Amino acid sequence: MIFALLLSGIIQGSFLIFLLYNKGSNRIPNRILSFFILLVVFHLFLICLDVKNLFVAYPHFSRLSWLLPVLYGPLILLLTQSIVEINFTFRRIHLLYAIPFLIYLLLLAPYFGSGTAAKVAYLSDPVAVVQADFGWMNHVTNYLHIGFTSAALWFFYRNLGERSQYFSDDARVNIRWLQEFLWLLLGLLVLALFTFYAKKYQLPLFSGIYPSHFVLVVVMVYWIAYKLLQEKVAFAPFQNDLIQKPEPLQEPTAAKYSKSGLNSEGSTMIAAQLRDLMAGEKPYLNPGLTIAELSDMMDVPKHQLSQAINAELGSNFFELINQYRLNEFKKQAVNPANSHLSILGIALECGFNSKATFNQVFKKSEGMTPSAYVKLHK
Repeated sequence: MIFALLLSGIIQGSFLIFLLYNKGSNRIPNRILSFFILLVVFHLFLICLDVKNLFVAYPHFSRLSWLLPVLYGPLILLLTQSIVEINFTFRRIHLLYAIPFLIYLLLLAPYFGSGTAAKVAYLSDPVAVVQADFGWMNHVTNYLHIGFTSAALWFFYRNLGERSQYFSDDARVNIRWLQEFLWLLLGLLVLALFTFYAKKYQLPLFSGIYPSHFVLVVVMVYWIAYKLLQEKVAFAPFQNDLIQKPEPLQEPTAAKYSKSGLNSEGSTMIAAQLRDLMAGEKPYLNPGLTIAELSDMMDVPKHQLSQAINAELGSNFFELINQYRLNEFKKQAVNPANSHLSILGIALECGFNSKATFNQVFKKSEGMTPSAYVKLHK
């Protein structure tokens, strides 16, 4: 049973690698994930050899399952950064993520360099093999997985607020499916650590779980692959267009923009131009509106528009656009011409792209549900 599941995982994973690698949008996250799945597929192959006791027949594959999984954690962190960070690019600091892998490679080099006879002699002693498999290296690997996934979660929450400066739709601001993936993956890794110790110390009822739990990890990885394949919009707001990021709202305005090319008068003029555009053309009715699109409409640099929104309107892009959508909803909800539409239908017409985002924004602003507001004002 376990062998059949692993084999199906290999076949499905190979198909996902092809689809992800050739998808046009979100190229960097897709390439990172395709490489990650390639490692998972090869790891599944190694587990199949282990399940069928074939390492003696193919000794040079042995202990690769000690080395390759060390890359899982760094790739999870890198994948998270490539999705969450605005205008993500590979930097030299990312090479530091490979340090654990290089250390493991150095430590395992003598074994990999040994001859076939030496490896077969070692693999023919099941007691020695089990003892080594549950030794300190694989012990540390479990903690590396948990550590890197925890770092990915930390990075996710630390940088999430920045996305509200560029996007007006909740799906691209909060990326909830990535958040769910990271938390579920962390839970599975904790379970993997428990099953590792259960197998090592032969705990009753639990020792038999290992290595079946790995199937759950495979399911999670393939789930996020499907999410990326289904994603129709880019995570980064601009293609091949690195931008100056707006400064945090918490800093004093004067200090925040002391090095900006935009003075107070220019900021006020941009804010006035923005108000006129919102009143006239109503770009907020576009559910996927980004600050890049808005700045193109106004012929204003993106970072200056963001500065004007922050300094003159005391808001960020996400909050501003959704406030306009909310005000539009309040007008349209009491318009008899819209009596044939549901509350959600009106909200969608006003630029909201999901019920959850609409309800959240409305309740935060009005202190009541949309249905209560409509009943009160009709």
